[in-house]
Amino acid sequence: MLNNNIRYQQSIAAEFNSIKDRVRFFIEDSHWGEDGRYKELILMNYLKKVLPDNVSVGTGFVKNSRNILTHQIDIIIYKKNDPKLFSADDFVILMPESVLGIIEVKSKLTPGVLTNSKTFNNRDKLSTIEKCHKNGEVIGNKNIFNGIFSYEKRMSFNGKIRSNKFVEQLKENYSFINNICFDDNTFMRYWNEGNPQDEHDKRKCYSFYNLSFQNIFNYEGPGLAYGYFVSNLLESIYSQVAPHVLNDQYFEFLYPLENTKESYRLDDCEIKID
Repeated sequence: MLNNNIRYQQSIAAEFNSIKDRVRFFIEDSHWGEDGRYKELILMNYLKKVLPDNVSVGTGFVKNSRNILTHQIDIIIYKKNDPKLFSADDFVILMPESVLGIIEVKSKLTPGVLTNSKTFNNRDKLSTIEKCHKNGEVIGNKNIFNGIFSYEKRMSFNGKIRSNKFVEQLKENYSFINNICFDDNTFMRYWNEGNPQDEHDKRKCYSFYNLSFQNIFNYEGPGLAYGYFVSNLLESIYSQVAPHVLNDQYFEFLYPLENTKESYRLDDCEIKID
């Protein structure tokens, strides 16, 4: 039986999918850049509605005390009242101490999008995983939310993960990236002290979850991966700015699945960091 918190989680996916499809109806395949930017705005505008008032959401860069600049970050969540190096509308340049979370937004995730490095105009371009890890290194805080959010995927999670390069890059760049939403069905989380369900294995790991309605409730409907990505973000933000609100009632709202999402973990896809 669906409780209201599960229905709310599902409504997030329904809302995101409805808006992105509405835009695609008009621009079709002719303006991929605009389509991708609008998908960043869908998530950004939603986060502005659900994050606390003392937190802001923007896009831009972070520059640390060694004068090292991040690559451009699609979405930055930061302390609203902290000083900024530069600010114009939603575009900001921040110091690391202000940053609470960063998100890379993709229209569609494939093994190539996640792992392929490229050379453009004689300059090396990092893969998505490398970019997110590098941005985390520049910010220098492993406790912030560092996620990749995608609306669609073209990857198989039936059985073992097929892309060895994907596994290799996650192992090489672990500890900063902590959440990936592949689409509304598939979600990944990093556990620094081992998956809490594995009492005797405390190795750092990446766990993957099938949060499709078909898998959980055996009928069709938008999955809960978008909602769980946002819930992990909210937990991370509140743990940094207002940890006192993280009580049992709020956790029931954030994570409404009975027996937690661990019941829907894809055990064969677990990536252990030795």
